[in-house]
Amino acid sequence: MMDSIDKKILIYLFRDGRISQRKIAEEVKLSATSLNYRFNKLIEDGIIKSFKVQVNPNLYGKYYGFVSFKNYKDLDFQFIDLKVNCLEDLNVYRLVGDSTEDIEDKISVMSKDLGEPQMSYIPPQNPIIPSGIDIKIVKSVIKNPRIEISEIAKDLNLPSKSVNRRINVLTNKNMIRIYPIVDLSKADLIMFAIFSSHIDSLDFLKTCSFTSFKDNGRGIVICITENIRTAENYFKNVRDIDREAEIMVTTSYDIRNEGALRELERIESQTYSKAF
Repeated sequence: MMDSIDKKILIYLFRDGRISQRKIAEEVKLSATSLNYRFNKLIEDGIIKSFKVQVNPNLYGKYYGFVSFKNYKDLDFQFIDLKVNCLEDLNVYRLVGDSTEDIEDKISVMSKDLGEPQMSYIPPQNPIIPSGIDIKIVKSVIKNPRIEISEIAKDLNLPSKSVNRRINVLTNKNMIRIYPIVDLSKADLIMFAIFSSHIDSLDFLKTCSFTSFKDNGRGIVICITENIRTAENYFKNVRDIDREAEIMVTTSYDIRNEGALRELERIESQTYSKAF
């Protein structure tokens, strides 16, 4: 049976999927042994199903955009790397493409089956080509999202401080984020996304958000709360400021990083070929 401490553990993991059990224990005021028991129980009970890395496509030279459609049917394309099912009969997708125009073309392809999108958002972006070290580190984290820094350092023959610094840089630049994949029905948590053209006026969402995408006043903020009453208070405050804001309550979600791994390996292979 989930209690408030279990919920707090999950919320800390949403905010930082690589946070140590020791740090969580300090935050929720439990012994290391008690925290370890609860952590393992969440996994054994199927509440935490796995951990996954969400890789920003800009890290491997690609673009991304968000779109939502009525869930008349389910579509599965390789260019979808995030899918969120919502209570409002909506599915929200993150799409990966070679350019912003390519993202728009992919939205048009989906529209043929799903009708007009309810929301679409393609932020300004500056794709990069990662360094060889960053590729190796990100590949390690994709394969094992909660791998110890020391283990990566040993595998790559690098100083632990260097690995830790690169992971922090990539995380702070929103290039990688590690999230728990949680069965929200078992966890009894409320996850919701807010899309607003006045996102800078919704600073109060910082108290519940664990990720966001913003530019020029527009953006998406994704939040997690312990109960529906708290969520409803946030909804009311959002509506008081922006009546046109889209509020989407999540029932399930999944992250797909096979494409990111494939692209990173492609870049790594090309770099290696050029070297010889």
